[in-house]
Formats: sequence, C-alpha cells, structure tokens
Amino acid sequence: MNKLRAIFAFAALSAVAAFGQDRTVWRTSGDVQEGGRGTIVGTVADTQNGRNRMVITPDSALSDQVTVDTDSVSTQYNGFGGTINGAPEIFVGSTGFNEVRVGDRVEVRGVAIGSSTIRAERVTLLGRAVPSPQTGVGQTRTPTSISTPTASGTTPSTAPDRIGRVEGVLQQVNPEEGRLVVVTDRREVLTVRTPQGTPVRYHGETYRVSNLEVGDRIRVEPEGGAAVTGNEIRARSIDVIQSSQESNGTSASRGVGALSGRVMRVDRTNNVIQLNTGRGTISVDIRSAADPSGRPVRGRDVQVGDHVELSGSYSGATFVATTIRFTDDSGTTIEQGPATAVPDEVADLGVVTIYGTVAQTLADGPQLVLRDTQNNNRTVRIYALEDLPIRTKSGTYTTAVQLKVSDSVVVKAYRDGDGNYIAQTIRIR
Repeated sequence: MNKLRAIFAFAALSAVAAFGQDRTVWRTSGDVQEGGRGTIVGTVADTQNGRNRMVITPDSALSDQVTVDTDSVSTQYNGFGGTINGAPEIFVGSTGFNEVRVGDRVEVRGVAIGSSTIRAERVTLLGRAVPSPQTGVGQTRTPTSISTPTASGTTPSTAPDRIGRVEGVLQQVNPEEGRLVVVTDRREVLTVRTPQGTPVRYHGETYRVSNLEVGDRIRVEPEGGAAVTGNEIRARSIDVIQSSQESNGTSASRGVGALSGRVMRVDRTNNVIQLNTGRGTISVDIRSAADPSGRPVRGRDVQVGDHVELSGSYSGATFVATTIRFTDDSGTTIEQGPATAVPDEVADLGVVTIYGTVAQTLADGPQLVLRDTQNNNRTVRIYALEDLPIRTKSGTYTTAVQLKVSDSVVVKAYRDGDGNYIAQTIRIR
C-alpha cells in the first residue's frame, strides 16, 4: 500500500511540474513562440471587431506589441462585468469581445499560434478607470457548467471615478484624433483628449502634441480643475518630464513610432534628411519611405523647410522612415507629387524652371512659397531677394516683394546640394 501511495504522489508531483513547464509567462513578443502555452499581461492598444482580434502592449515592453486572436464562440472573458447573485459575470465568445476597450489592462492566457500571435482561451480584465456598461448579457457559469443564473439584474463593479493631475508614460500618440494613451505609475491606463492648441512644454519651450513620442514621461494638467470623472480626461496643458530619448538613450533601438518636424538639411545622394523635431535634430533615413498613397519619396522630393510627419522606427540614433506626410505650418496635409524633373544624377548645382502660383509672399515669410502647377500643386520654397526684379505681363518690372498670393509665375532657379532653390529670374504670366 505504501508503495502505491509513493507512486501516486510521484505521479501527482510530475503532473504539477509538467503543468508549470507548460504554462509560461510571456513578457515580450519575442517570448511568444509557436506551440507554447502561457500568459501575458498588457494593455489593449487596438481591437479589430471583424476579426475578433486585439493587439496588446506588454507591461514589460511598452514599445512592443502582441497580437491576440480570440474565438467568437469559446474564448472566456472574466472581470468585464459586475456580479449576479454574488458571482462574477463571465462573458463567452463574441459577446465578451465586445466588452473589451482600448486602454484596458488585461491578462491573456492561451496558445502561441505563430510569432508574436496568441490564440486566447481566457481574457481577464485587470485594470480600467471606469466599469464597462452593464448589458446584462453575461453568464455566471463557465462554458462547461450546466447551472444557470437566477438573478435578473447585475450589480456594477466598482472602480476609481476621480483623478487629478496625471503623470505617466505615453503608450500611444494620435495627434490627428487628438488622443493620447498614458500608463500611470499605478498601472492605470487613461485616455487623454487633446483639444486643438493644447500646449506641450519641454525645457521651457512650447511645442505641439504631434511632437510627443511613445515612451515620453509626461504630466497632464486636466481641464476643469484638479478632479475629473471617468477614464478620459481633457488636457489643459502637458509637460514633458523626460523624453523617450533621455530615458532610453538615442543609441537604443525603439519600436514603431511617429516623428514630426521641419527639414533642416537634405542629403540627396544618400537619401537622408536632418529633421528638427523641436527637441533637437534627428537623422532620418528615407530610402524605403513612401507617401500615404504608396508612392516612393526620395531625397530629391524633399526641400529644406518642409514640414513633415513620419512613421517608422529607430535604428540606433537614426530614424528609418516608412511613410512621409507633408504638412503646412498648421499640420494640414499637403498633396505632394514628385519633384520638378530633377534626375538622381543631376549635379549639386543645376538650373530648374518652375511654373506655379504664389502661396506665400516674401511679405509673409522669409521664403517665396509656390504651388508647382506641373507637379500636382506640390509646395516649393524659393529663396529670393526682396528687390529681385520681376517682369510683369505688360513688359514692365516690379520687385519680388510686390508679388501677391495667387500670382501665376515662371521661376528659373538654382538648386544647390542641400536641395534649396535660389531664384535667378521670375516672370509673371
């Protein structure tokens, strides 16, 4: 009998050990290897309702992402509702997926079905600023139980409902929608709404929301006083306490992100530009970059002074751009066509002829800005002296400072090695 007991105890211990080895804790996307079974804790960064899929950012790697596929029938969701007769609600399948919100902090348990992809068996809500709406469609039983709930209503779960000044690390930056996602020091996930013109202060200077980067540590002063109700706050102002470059070092590799600023220098030979982001100058590799329509953009298409918004990732101290969007000073997208016909092999000093209309005069800025009518009205910035003689339609002459917005002109200009246009002659047509 003692021998049988020993065998049973050994078998039980073996089973526990095997279970522990089978269920690992994933901390980054690199840990999620096909065939493995485990759990991961992170914050929901995106939901794709049509595919029952969510994307989460692991707690241990805020610049990383893991894809989570859920089953529309069997995946179990815990903690997303209240209670029924003292038992927590359980949602199953697509009903539970509909309860998931961007910004939720969750634990996902399941099986890795590919690199960085998990098929979820169970999703547990760990943190949320306010409870989800109580729809009453949850269940107080697991899919394998035959018991059914007897209560007709639900009791909402409790959650913090007052927050004041917020300090944390940026997880998402979406200036187009005026939205930021911040993970606070208490692991709360909050959405920060940024009305147009919200000031961003850093080292005594004021910048735009689009200059923020994932990984920045910020302090948000909410609108309407020190306390705000809900999991969303409207920012009155934002202070950058520590930039992502300061915390990680510019030599560290970082994930996919966004960058915006003004072009300070263009190296057409190597397709590299120098971008002033408001916090310093960053080298940007645009060899693999394209505009939002998928058309390749190279060094010859970029001008010194252009405002650009980039997506891509860091490689050491260099930002490798995948998408370039040209904007004006207010952040509005500018249709950007190919540059005036200048082949790659052109000498650093060449003469080009530009047909366009005046978009900004010398009276309004340091450069003459044209819309190139032969190249999809792309923006061209031209250096010109204020007293440069301009020939009018009638054959008389005026000066460059007298040009008006919407004047139709023909400009002959030199283009130097940095991509600058320097006007030689201008004629009104």
